[in-house]
Amino acid sequence: MMNRALAATLLATIAAARPLIAQQRPSSSEIDRTLRAHADRVRWPGFDALAIPLAIFDGTTTTLFRHPAPPAGFFPIAGSAGFGMTGRHPSVSANSSADIGGQSTATLMNDAPGAATTADELAAVALHESFHVYQRRRHPTWQGNEGDVFLYPIDDARRLALRRLETEALHHALDESTPRQAVCWARGFIALRTSRYDGLDSAFVKYERLTELNEGLAAYVQLLAAGRATVPIPAGEFAASALRLRTYTTGPAIALLLDRFAPQWKNELEANDKQSLDEMLAAALLPQPPSAPCAPDEERREAARRTAAADSAAIAGTRTARRAAFDHRQGWRLIVQPAEGEPLWPQGFDPLNVERVDGGLLHTRYLKLGNAAGTIEIIDESGSDVDALTVSAGAHPLFNGVRELRVAGFAEPAIGEDAGTLSIQANGVHLTLRHATLRREDTTLVVTLTAAK
Repeated sequence: MMNRALAATLLATIAAARPLIAQQRPSSSEIDRTLRAHADRVRWPGFDALAIPLAIFDGTTTTLFRHPAPPAGFFPIAGSAGFGMTGRHPSVSANSSADIGGQSTATLMNDAPGAATTADELAAVALHESFHVYQRRRHPTWQGNEGDVFLYPIDDARRLALRRLETEALHHALDESTPRQAVCWARGFIALRTSRYDGLDSAFVKYERLTELNEGLAAYVQLLAAGRATVPIPAGEFAASALRLRTYTTGPAIALLLDRFAPQWKNELEANDKQSLDEMLAAALLPQPPSAPCAPDEERREAARRTAAADSAAIAGTRTARRAAFDHRQGWRLIVQPAEGEPLWPQGFDPLNVERVDGGLLHTRYLKLGNAAGTIEIIDESGSDVDALTVSAGAHPLFNGVRELRVAGFAEPAIGEDAGTLSIQANGVHLTLRHATLRREDTTLVVTLTAAK
């Protein structure tokens, strides 16, 4: 799934931010026409983007393309190959994929204010999400356990330094025009990654490798669709906590090296999808002329160590600052307290827009929680900018349930009660709960749930 804030160009996919000029958003039909025109740029065995349905929400309408049986609520759009539905279909909550009318469907959000992207860029993002639909069908095991991200030792300064050097070696390997030097730096990348993985819990190694297959290859497809042949790598590497985001760069970068050193790698991966990209690259380098791995000099190593130490030390302060910023946000606030022993459970969240802060997890784009009493959905939609803080009910920060939810940054909501069901609706906040008591404290709404009988 793409980070909505970054997916406008290839920002989430390849972490290559650049200034954007506000412009009129391309229509859903224009995006789909562009996708169909560029689909043949993506050559992956077995993947046919034009056989996969696509849903686009533009802020007012959800449009379905290539869907064999649009569900109730959709109507044919005159002069278009699509079917439209007024408003946002509940399953369309991100640049992702969803089940719509029994069909796995790529989904695209095109409702950001100011329209930061072109039809070409949005079509490439849509092809990224279409590839995810293909992956789920063909390679269902290519998904890391997102619960492991919250437990990953991101403050390990030694491994952070190795990660920086590893990314630098990968950058050199991509940039080298001479085969000998490209091989040398590719071997250096493998050697540094091997050192970083040494002693690291296998669950974290597995997470990185599976996410490079999942998001990294979808980002690679997006690059191809956009007509690009390289991956911009940030000069400052990535934030210590950006474990998942980094795979949007390392995955396609390794894929491009495989294009160079093992042209048949896609067929080989399709035949055996238990392989990882870095292991495939290591194998592809074996037949190359013997040479020692290229390695950063001691000055570069020392610089990486200093930066990593500073990054590690700053993590605690960043978590405190981010929590303070949340606590002081303007606007209305919501607090939901489930009954004892009946926590709220995650039903959906955006892993690229969630971070650990003091006292819980901060969700800055999308979150859906629920239990037998109902559901709460928080989403940045059509101009909203809502944050949510979850407080864990157990040892895991999220997957043992949530004992308190706090939401901040929304406008005055509409509140209703009907047949014992409480409803709170605002731009970005959608709550429907039974067995709920509401208390208002100025601009703060406190919802307390009682145990179901």
